[in-house]
Amino acid sequence: MSKNLEKLGFESIRSKVYKPKIKKKSPEKSLVFSKKIIAMLEDKMKDHNAINSKKVKLVDLKRAYKSGFNGSENLNKETLACVNMYLRVLRGDTLNIFNNFKHNSFEIIGNEIFVKGNLCPQENDYKQANEDIMKYKLEGFDFKSHEELYLEDEEDRVTTFDIE
Repeated sequence: MSKNLEKLGFESIRSKVYKPKIKKKSPEKSLVFSKKIIAMLEDKMKDHNAINSKKVKLVDLKRAYKSGFNGSENLNKETLACVNMYLRVLRGDTLNIFNNFKHNSFEIIGNEIFVKGNLCPQENDYKQANEDIMKYKLEGFDFKSHEELYLEDEEDRVTTFDIE
């Protein structure tokens, strides 16, 4: 066989992995802001755990914070409001909780309908977020993703092994 017949025609195809370009901030700015966020979350954790039976861990608050990165116009307020909402629900303050339920879609499995959606922070969660921004000096927020911050915990890392 000639060399040309051995080729399948895919040799010239090049693959490229698309990675959205997130303009990285300076590491110093990310680190300073991350330290402020962690200090605030630690204070909120201590305050909550001191007076509530349902205890919260720092990793839980970090996850609640990260869940606020949803592309909204004011991410700083949104991320902090998600933390405040999480703590409010843990305290048992669920009165009118479904007023801020955003319906995303539904799924029918057998004879049951499953509604998929998100709880959204309420007005008092945003009010507390504004107070947190002032108290912890978080005004310089201009991050678009939690990946630009240093908020990862050991519990966030997952290792997988292939067994053959």
